[in-house]
Amino acid sequence: MSIEEKHDEDFTIFPNILDENLSSKKRKDLYRLPEWMSSLAKRFDSRQLQTETTISINQIDYLDEDIRSILINNLSIQYLFPVQSQVIPYLIQQNQSHSPIPLADICVSSPTGSGKTLAYVIPLLQCIRHRVIRAIRIIILLPVQDLAEQVYHVVNQIGNKLQLKTALLAGQQSFEDEQKILVKQQLNGSWTSSIDIIVCTPGRLVEHISRTSGFSLIHLRYLVIDEADRIIDEFKQDWLNILDNAVDLSSNLKNNFQPYMLSQSSLNRKIYQKLLFSATLTHNPEILQQLNLFHPILFSSSSSTSIIMPSTLRENFIICSITYKPLIIAYLIQNQLHSERIMIFVHSKKDVDRLSSLLKLLLPDNIKVSHISRKLPSKKIQTRLNMFEHGQIQILVCSDVLARGIDIPNIDCVILYDLPKNIRTYTHRIGRTARAGKLGRSITMVEKERLIMFRTTIKTYRRNKLKPMNIRKENFSFMLNDYQKALEIFSSQEQKKKLKQKK
Repeated sequence: MSIEEKHDEDFTIFPNILDENLSSKKRKDLYRLPEWMSSLAKRFDSRQLQTETTISINQIDYLDEDIRSILINNLSIQYLFPVQSQVIPYLIQQNQSHSPIPLADICVSSPTGSGKTLAYVIPLLQCIRHRVIRAIRIIILLPVQDLAEQVYHVVNQIGNKLQLKTALLAGQQSFEDEQKILVKQQLNGSWTSSIDIIVCTPGRLVEHISRTSGFSLIHLRYLVIDEADRIIDEFKQDWLNILDNAVDLSSNLKNNFQPYMLSQSSLNRKIYQKLLFSATLTHNPEILQQLNLFHPILFSSSSSTSIIMPSTLRENFIICSITYKPLIIAYLIQNQLHSERIMIFVHSKKDVDRLSSLLKLLLPDNIKVSHISRKLPSKKIQTRLNMFEHGQIQILVCSDVLARGIDIPNIDCVILYDLPKNIRTYTHRIGRTARAGKLGRSITMVEKERLIMFRTTIKTYRRNKLKPMNIRKENFSFMLNDYQKALEIFSSQEQKKKLKQKK
């Protein structure tokens, strides 16, 4: 029996940008966005990802000819996406300006899978490629190791062709090996940089500033903060003060800039520009100002506080009992989703182990199931991701280790086994599918008693509406005996593990 879709009920996830404990007056004040986040923001339609509405690389005259060739021949990129066609020419034009006034910082809010990484990699590499002395001019900051590694490979693909050297500082190598890559000591005792671009995490950056002799940032021109909302949330901004000190720059110099300061010798130093990127960039200016932004300019795919998802994404939810959640997923995979490439998100490692074990017992042998969690060694994670990407694994059960930024091609469906705690988690989880203009689908499992919470706690304006899927018990009743056996086998396996641990 096929799954029916109801079309008579839509519901929208409402906004949660306000603290419930705020007074009504303060809530109203928060809605009074500054001009740079409202009337002066640069808007674009991120949903126009089809080739007939995007810009051909061959038609772009502001990119260097060899960079166009690299994009077409090495990266198989024929068109710029909307966020790229807005941000890239703006940054290149800024670089050509010889104004003594410091460059305005920029914030970019665009959906998952819309091409944000290349939106900064392409223009920044073009802007520094004609440097004479090798020195660190770009720092790209990511919140976690896996994302840093992914961005590093993108930068390296283009940078190598332009004779620009990139270093990854995120713990994949020992600290001592990273130091050897970064700097070299000359016979006269002076130090020279071996690197033009650093891709790193905040903690690793601070460690090198503190402990690596000859590590200099005085030539820094660009600081990219990717997944900016997560970096703001998870890291105290002490790293920024440490970075400013390393650049030999008081952050007050830039933020308190006045025209009369143009004649001051202190402004002869190059002041670096900050570039923030996120699919779920906060609209609270006070939070953004933790990063000491200078006359910021917002590029946004939305004209409000909405979070826009790709038009190619189909969003569904299923109201279900917690008792039957694994069984319903097994039923979906066999009877509705078939052999599609599916990623399933759960909250904890324990749930990852339980769900993946039950699915292996419930699904036929030709459907390969695997799992990923933070406790797995990075080599195993990468091996399983490669197998998933190449179709050797069809179902991948994982925790939020893969919820942000990781770009795995051709994921057909994302299932949220557990209800996300907030709109950002929801957005980044379902953002693993429908990337770069491709079709995708998300299905959220909602327990009956948490349906009201689903409507009220994820809370953000959404243009995309979610369609409920109706699965009745009679639909999967023929699988109940197998489900009971699977539960018994799993319980027995867990008991054996516990006995081994005691021994």
